[in-house]
Amino acid sequence: MEDGIEQSIKLIATRLEDKEKRQDTLIPLTRQVVRECATSIKAMHADNLQSAKEHLELAGKGLEELKRLSTGLEATGAVAPQEFVEASCLMAVFEKKALPKQDELGVDDLAYLNGLADCVGELRRELQLALRRGDATEAERYYDAMDAIYENLMVIRFSSSLVGSLKRKQDVARGQLEQARSELLRK
Repeated sequence: MEDGIEQSIKLIATRLEDKEKRQDTLIPLTRQVVRECATSIKAMHADNLQSAKEHLELAGKGLEELKRLSTGLEATGAVAPQEFVEASCLMAVFEKKALPKQDELGVDDLAYLNGLADCVGELRRELQLALRRGDATEAERYYDAMDAIYENLMVIRFSSSLVGSLKRKQDVARGQLEQARSELLRK
């Protein structure tokens, strides 16, 4: 009887060791993707779109590698696709293009929704920078993008057991939108 248990435990240990090795690869790769996205966003805020595109492309390549390696370990790299969505959507607004669809980015539902919600904060920052430069037209364009994202996100009303922290992010986005509206009216 103990032989059966021993054999089962050995097989489980072998599978867990394999997962651990993949996890050890995923963690630094996830950090790298997040860093590339952050660097891309920083470059966008500095009006260096070429550098932003390069870093976003590197993030996309890293994300593909993460997807390949993460079977059974999706939670380990969960933040990377969300950051990729945020940076990709911000780039689309900078380039005056339509926001990318979920399937174009190849991310799961929650990564897409959370990334969109996070993009609202980056757009508010750009709105503030545009106002500081005295460019009300550009500030309004950022506001319109924020509003479009928020309005679309608000149709998602599900339990946090299904959508995690999205409800909190929706609330934060609403607050940022209200603050941005107030900032626009003051200028």
